Amino acid sequence: MPILLAFLAIPLLEIVLFVQLGGALGVLGTLLEIFASGALGVFLMRLEPYRNATDIRAALAQDRSPASPMAHSALRMIAAVLLVIPGFLTDAVGLLLLIPVVRMLALRRVVVQTRPSARDDIIDGDYTAEPDPERDRLPPDPRQYRD
Repeated sequence: MPILLAFLAIPLLEIVLFVQLGGALGVLGTLLEIFASGALGVFLMRLEPYRNATDIRAALAQDRSPASPMAHSALRMIAAVLLVIPGFLTDAVGLLLLIPVVRMLALRRVVVQTRPSARDDIIDGDYTAEPDPERDRLPPDPRQYRD
């Protein structure tokens, strides 16, 4: 249900912002903002794979996990996509995601919410070893008899 509300609310907010800010900026200012943010988004999309590879290499060179650079890269790519989508609200969210502190806060929120509880870490089970009749029928490996 919240996703449905977001799909309905976001376009309505974009329309309201276009009317309000478009009146203040004028047609030329609004078009300039839309094209400038779109160009910035495309530029960031093209730059991100190189930046991502550099960040991951640096993390691996320092014996750190590449998970954090990959998560930051994903959020930067989402920010670039939001900048390409025309609208003031999506541009504002995209610009916010380009700020490292905002990305860190977003990642902390996601990590805290998705961390499993302690009881989910333990899987209890039993096993029994049974002979494999297929393995017993195979001829011996000739490589094991080499000198």
